[in-house]
Amino acid sequence: MLFFVPLIVIALYVGMYLMRSNKTGACRWRQVGKDETGVRWRCPVCGAEAETVAGEPKFCGGQGPR
Repeated sequence: MLFFVPLIVIALYVGMYLMRSNKTGACRWRQVGKDETGVRWRCPVCGAEAETVAGEPKFCGGQGPR
C-alpha cells in the first residue's frame, strides 16, 4: 500500500506537466493601468504587456493562439 502513494503523487505531477499549455503558462498578470480604452496588464515573470477591454489576458506572453 505504501508503494502506491509515491506512484500516485508522481502520476499527478506528470499529468499536470503534460496538461500545461500557452494558455496556462508562467505569466502572472498584474493590472498596471485603466482608462476609457481598456485595462493595461504587465507580467512580472516574462515582462509581457497586454491591453484588454475587460478581464485579464487569456494567453501567456500577450500572444494570441497560434
